[in-house]
Amino acid sequence: MPLYSDMNKITVHGELSVDDGMRIIAAMHNTVDKKQFPDFHLDFTACTKAFSAQMLPIASRCQAYWKESIDVKLTLPRDDKMRRLFLNANWAHLIDVRSFDESRFRGYTHAPAIKFGNGKEQNEAVNKVLDILLAAISHFKRADIRAIEWAINEVTDNVINHAQSNTGGLIQVSNYRQRQQIEFVVSDAGVGIPATLRPGHPEIQSDTEALDKAIREGITRDKSVGQGNGLYGSWRISQQSGGEIKILSGYANLISSERNGLKISKLDIPMNGTVVASRIGYSEKIDLTDALVFEGRTFVPVDYIETHFDEDEEGNIRFVLAEECDGFGSRAAGDPVRRKALNLIKCLGTGKLIVDCSGVPLVSSSFADELFGKLFLEIGPIEFTNSVQLVNLDPLVKNLIDKAVMQRMRQ
Repeated sequence: MPLYSDMNKITVHGELSVDDGMRIIAAMHNTVDKKQFPDFHLDFTACTKAFSAQMLPIASRCQAYWKESIDVKLTLPRDDKMRRLFLNANWAHLIDVRSFDESRFRGYTHAPAIKFGNGKEQNEAVNKVLDILLAAISHFKRADIRAIEWAINEVTDNVINHAQSNTGGLIQVSNYRQRQQIEFVVSDAGVGIPATLRPGHPEIQSDTEALDKAIREGITRDKSVGQGNGLYGSWRISQQSGGEIKILSGYANLISSERNGLKISKLDIPMNGTVVASRIGYSEKIDLTDALVFEGRTFVPVDYIETHFDEDEEGNIRFVLAEECDGFGSRAAGDPVRRKALNLIKCLGTGKLIVDCSGVPLVSSSFADELFGKLFLEIGPIEFTNSVQLVNLDPLVKNLIDKAVMQRMRQ
């Protein structure tokens, strides 16, 4: 990717790779710290491809510059698809907070990057990510949800407790449907993993050694703060699922996958802060239970379902429809709710999914078919009868749902 820097303007052409993201950060550093400009301009007019693993570190660094009263101007890509991606993914707002509003986009493939700066915001960000995943993917088992939530919690918690980033961190989740993988990227503009580990591990001689230690069991800067299993467990989850994990921090780059093994290399351009990009497979053949084994014992974390859905003693989960939908008039509104309901059904033991329709005065026929008709078709009549119970229905809503299910039954 060609990159041009003239005065305080940095111009990006073509497709971004990981190295290109680092070069952009280096050009920003050169403009502000060496040339002493009080502002700079990032011109992505000719950019044709970009991903969150490259864009979030750039956005994190721009957030730090805004904190230092350095103005950042962004020019969006000319290509319409790329332009929408910058806006929808929230990259535009995070890079140029003055010119672009925060994204409210919610899609199945990409979701907006979320900023968090304390424990409360971190918890809210993780909850948003899990909510998006439950509505976007139909192959999760409960153990998988637990493992993925644990990994995201641990990596974002590292930002709060170890990164020393005065702008907090960023997280973004993407769904790669064809590969049956999700990717979460967490980035910060803090001091970096090597700097946080060295005080507690004086034997570390280089940044590459620091990253190698970071993914080992029980390695932390301070045992009173954490047990040091966050990156280790996240690494195991990515490997066991057939995915991949990348970590850039300081002068080191770590990449590990089941297929290609572990590689750690020295960077010529330092990453001021840390970026963790983890891809996790979610095909039905994968079981992530064995990933969370620490000191020979399997760790079973509390999961999103336990904390966000009412689950009674019989194992029934209450699903309040009015709280899950933005509207009840289209297939588009029903599709993510069906996916979430399907994931919850798969997480049931002996209980049922109690769909509470209180506060739902009317649904369209297309919404009823997309949610209940297709759900009936997907899991079959026996499982639908045994696993789904609708309560508090308006008579008209009941008739529309019954009709949708009867039409699908004929198929």
